[in-house]
Amino acid sequence: MNRFIDSVAGRGTMAVAGETPREETSPMPQPKIAFVGFGEAARCFASHLAAQTGAPMVAFCQGKTNAPPYSGAFRALAGRCGVTLTDRLEDLSDADVIFSAVVVAVAAETGEAISRIIRPGCLVVDINAATPRTKKRVAEAVEARGGVFADANLMGSVDLYGAAVTLYTSGSGAERFAEIFGPLGFRIDVAGPEAGTAAAVKMLRSVVTKGMEALLVEALTAATLAGVRDETMRGLCTSMDATTFSKFLDMCVRSDVLHAERRAVEMDGVAAGLRELGFDPLMTAATTARLKVSARLGLRDEFVRRSVYSADEVLDRYAHELSVPGSEPRDPHELKERP
Repeated sequence: MNRFIDSVAGRGTMAVAGETPREETSPMPQPKIAFVGFGEAARCFASHLAAQTGAPMVAFCQGKTNAPPYSGAFRALAGRCGVTLTDRLEDLSDADVIFSAVVVAVAAETGEAISRIIRPGCLVVDINAATPRTKKRVAEAVEARGGVFADANLMGSVDLYGAAVTLYTSGSGAERFAEIFGPLGFRIDVAGPEAGTAAAVKMLRSVVTKGMEALLVEALTAATLAGVRDETMRGLCTSMDATTFSKFLDMCVRSDVLHAERRAVEMDGVAAGLRELGFDPLMTAATTARLKVSARLGLRDEFVRRSVYSADEVLDRYAHELSVPGSEPRDPHELKERP
């Protein structure tokens, strides 16, 4: 995975807290900022902006928990973040920047509703964990009304990083988002001008981060049942702390093409062992299925003959094989342990 690893440090344009803004002939006017949805991330960003600028902000909510008429407690919470709640989405129509921060289930309809009330030139920043297709759909609606769109994705938790969480961003408004909010302490990594690019990276990152969470919880819960939690923790952390994640990732991909079939058989045995503990091995079974998919591609012999190959080459071959109609012809139950 050499080209991926080598490019990590240099990808995108980063606007970082503490950087010296470019010299300008006149100070940038403070934009009018609004939020649609006012959950954890929106409250974090609003509090930070209030501390940085002191400029008034507004928010509109139409969720299951908080909607007009708002409770006194919710109004007070918003007030502590420097935000005044409004009763109608249309009340945000004079905003220069609108953050969309709602649950994924309503991200598309909310974005389209925002597009109908904006004025030309408005920057809509969508921080929802929505799919690339949804982000593109909202971008098209916003741009059709003369606005610009930033597909901004939290690459971490505001619980851990606060307003300094990296926002991986693409879209027609990505550069403008970085220009306005970088000097205010936001970390914005610009991925390009196409909405959906950053969302795709966020989505695939979640496959790994949420998958690792589920794997770790499964393994350590089973370890607790087996009475070996501390030993398992040491075994995991000692080996992982001894290397970098990029090296571990590279090793996983390069070895998968050679050993997926054998490892699938081993994981079948691991699943049986977990069941003996009275534990349902959901993630272990999924791991077995994933390994069997790799094995069914039949690329082991091709790579065994190579003295040197990269993870990029493995992934390119996997993608090619999986894009061919009728791929994965063999039934996973046909896989047997090699002698």
